[in-house]
Parts: sequence; C-alpha cells; structure tokens
Amino acid sequence: MKTRTKVLIAIGTLSFLMVIFLYGTQSYFNYKEINLASDRCYEIGGTPIVEKDFLTSNYSFSCNVDG
Repeated sequence: MKTRTKVLIAIGTLSFLMVIFLYGTQSYFNYKEINLASDRCYEIGGTPIVEKDFLTSNYSFSCNVDG
C-alpha cells in the first residue's frame, strides 16, 4: 500500500474514533444531568417527564408538581 493510502486510512479511523468518543461523552453528561434534575424534581414532590430523541441525542425535561 502506498504511504498516502495508509495516512488516509489512519486519518479516517482516528476521525471515526473521535466521533464515537464525543457522542459517548455527550450521552454520559446528558444522563448525569437528567438524573440530577429528576432527583431534584422528586425532592420537591414532583414527577419528572423526560423526552429523549435518540438520533440527535437531545432531550427535554419538565417537572410536574401537583398542588
């Protein structure tokens, strides 16, 4: 294989791994943020409502408090 081909394969592989790492990091911090918000919602006697969009890794959160 030519050196140029090896370099392109290496760059492509590193780019792919970086995208996977960044997506995983974002998912982890979203998970931690949702858990913290849910715990605080339960502390005030509410019911957390979380809507997640898997493909874009977005979520919306609301806390319904009766009373």
